[in-house]
Amino acid sequence: MEHKDHLIKDSMILFIASTLVNLANFIFHSYASRLLGPEQYGVLVPMLALIIIAGMPAMALQMTIVKKTSIFKAHGQFGNVKSLFKKTILWLSILGAGYFVFFMAAGAGLGGIKDFFHIQDWALYDILGSIALVALAVTVVRGILQGLQDFVGMGITLVADALIRLLFLYLLVNVLSLGARGALATTFVGTASGFIIGVFLLRHIFKHEETAAELIRKRDILSYAMPVFFSMMGISLLSYMDVFMVKHFFSGQDAGLYSATSMIGKAFLYFPSAIAITLFPKVSESHELNRSTISMLWKSIGLTALISLGGIIFCFFFPKLIIGIMFGDKFFAIEGVVRFFGAAILPLVLFNVLLNYSLAVQKYGFIYVMYAGIVVYAAALWRFHSDFYQVVGVLFAVNMLILVFSFISLYIGKKAATR
Repeated sequence: MEHKDHLIKDSMILFIASTLVNLANFIFHSYASRLLGPEQYGVLVPMLALIIIAGMPAMALQMTIVKKTSIFKAHGQFGNVKSLFKKTILWLSILGAGYFVFFMAAGAGLGGIKDFFHIQDWALYDILGSIALVALAVTVVRGILQGLQDFVGMGITLVADALIRLLFLYLLVNVLSLGARGALATTFVGTASGFIIGVFLLRHIFKHEETAAELIRKRDILSYAMPVFFSMMGISLLSYMDVFMVKHFFSGQDAGLYSATSMIGKAFLYFPSAIAITLFPKVSESHELNRSTISMLWKSIGLTALISLGGIIFCFFFPKLIIGIMFGDKFFAIEGVVRFFGAAILPLVLFNVLLNYSLAVQKYGFIYVMYAGIVVYAAALWRFHSDFYQVVGVLFAVNMLILVFSFISLYIGKKAATR
């Protein structure tokens, strides 16, 4: 067969990159937690999660950029890619300025964010605003690299970001003793570096003649970017709602311990996230050219489950070893819950694959399932949070329901489309 999806080869490229990123993140969180201690570490993790939540509009646009770029690539329209880059950078710079003002206001005590998280240091919110500016910009270069299927280039930006962030953790926290402020500021430096490197890797598109055509119309925003926004916002809430709730209901010490638990589980099970990243542009291109895509979904689900199984087994049998390596003996109290956390978030990891596939083929029924699940998740965590085991139990049960009903929704949607 002339056409090859190269899913496994390209997934391996991003798997290697994501492995290096996860290794750097292992070291980052291990070092940060030891330098900061459980209470200050419990401040850092929710702050990082807030940046992820705040970046969802840009992530939605990034997925739209990937979709558009993959279509332009399929038709050899690289001048459109150049125009897409310039226009989306402008749009996101305006949005980033708005975020900067928002976080400054939050640092001044407006909006109730400081009171909900019990984090009163205004400087942390100013740093969040600065991170938002560069985080929005980097989504453009990574979206275009992903859409062009330049997975080597995309991997380079991710690895450089992680390694530079790690270097500045040493400089800002260990050398300059800036505490949680310094640890958070490393994200700004790493993200800015990833953006600069990404622009350099995309220099070849600037050689093409720029088009004057309208690239992303209002119809695109409403019919595609909005579903992507709600999808990305939903998956982020599912990923971090437990951390937010624990930060609100538990002591600062306990919040730090749970944050460590969450980081261990996510680090082990997000290794296969490279598969979902690779899947999206490949399915988008094949869908655009009316090729069959369902085999890529099942292949991705199988690979993700297989890789995740290794993390689950390791977490179950060697929790103390993992905790000792990553966080030190101050965090040994989480040994029991770490045994089960990997298995608890497996449904969420598999759902992420399904989400990317569904977006690529423009089947959006899962969004309704996901947000119904989010409402149930929030209500259940608000009611059941007497200890970490209850929190993890709610996490598993709700995500499993979302995964099962989302598969049913996709099946019904595809069956209806064939009639």
